Amino acid sequence: MLAKVPFPVPTTYETVARHYIDISAVAGRQTLGILSKFAPTESSKERMVALATDKGHYHDVVAAGCLRLGQVLQFVTGHDINTHPSSGNTTAWDIPFEVIVSCIPRLQPRYYSISSSPKAHPKAIHITAVVLKYESVEAPGVPVRWVYGVGTNLLLNLQYATSGATAPMIAEATEPERAHVPLYAIEGPRGAYSTDSVFRVPIHVRRSTFRLPTNPRTPVIMIGPGTVSAMFFVSPLC
Repeated sequence: MLAKVPFPVPTTYETVARHYIDISAVAGRQTLGILSKFAPTESSKERMVALATDKGHYHDVVAAGCLRLGQVLQFVTGHDINTHPSSGNTTAWDIPFEVIVSCIPRLQPRYYSISSSPKAHPKAIHITAVVLKYESVEAPGVPVRWVYGVGTNLLLNLQYATSGATAPMIAEATEPERAHVPLYAIEGPRGAYSTDSVFRVPIHVRRSTFRLPTNPRTPVIMIGPGTVSAMFFVSPLC
């Protein structure tokens, strides 16, 4: 058993998988090596060990294919990862739950820059973010498919759910098999984030450490890389 679980207890398996561990992250080599001992067949164990020990093979298949842990388990047992898993097209792995929790990283918060002025909106915070969605790289035995980000797609789902619409996650109507639309439990654990069609999401506002020079004559170089977040540097001009 774990000496200390990284989430509040008591809880449920579903809550842990949905809200506390990052099941959408690309599976790491160390995790594959640990779980290889629980492989249901000798052939699947060999394929798992090969991915865990061969950096090039891992990069070509798992990293390039953006495979999550669940997809790797399907892949090494010979199942099509482009089909939604069910009891009829998957192979059971007898993995202790505490091992799964120890291997999969904790779901980390996503940070976005505030794009609103406290003078214009003193009681609200606005953010600007690009909904993350991209194509994976074609890998041996792994077809190209759409990969969705976690945080921004959750926000997109919340926006559309609030208005009673369905988020247009699949823009490519001709290739629906390549787009496994992520399903979010936006109502939260035990419905804690939903009340009368009003949806909420837990947020944390970090206190800014950015400070302008006390001397107003000090030159300031302001740099805003990317489209979402901004970083600022203070430097005297030569």
